[in-house]
Amino acid sequence: VVLRPNRGAVVASPTIEEARQIVFARRIVEKAVTELVIDNAEDGQIDKLKQLVQEEQECFSRGDRGAGIRLSGEFHLQMAEMAQNPPLLSFQRSLVSQCSLIIAQFESGAKSHCSYDEHFELIDAIKKRDKSKAVRLMMHHLDHVEKKLSLDDDSASDDLKAVFSNVRSKK
Repeated sequence: VVLRPNRGAVVASPTIEEARQIVFARRIVEKAVTELVIDNAEDGQIDKLKQLVQEEQECFSRGDRGAGIRLSGEFHLQMAEMAQNPPLLSFQRSLVSQCSLIIAQFESGAKSHCSYDEHFELIDAIKKRDKSKAVRLMMHHLDHVEKKLSLDDDSASDDLKAVFSNVRSKK
């Protein structure tokens, strides 16, 4: 939501250039988060990541795209918490919400969503404490997400309500 003087609150609708800038910023933060997760992750946290990805997979399998996108974002936020760096977590919260909006708005419907497979591979690298592989997988994952975005025109999805409705509160 964006607050505009004399106009009130409106649903944010990033431009293509803003979307590109947000995706770029997300790459920088995700790399740092991934490196720190390898150093700081505990087994219970890794199990929580697996649970989130299983829920994400179930949502996409039953066609609930909005919930799947939301859970994918929660996966990345959980990783940021595991990194144990409050400033990065704050940046990540902002970037994940903006990226969820961008995905809902600009993701090409013709391309399949398979981030949960990439998330499972990333979890495996985290569990093995393989920092270089984990970073490589995260960058590949972000490449894949970006390639599915139609940032050539102003086509926008009507699925924004599904992405942001019923958002889980942090426990």
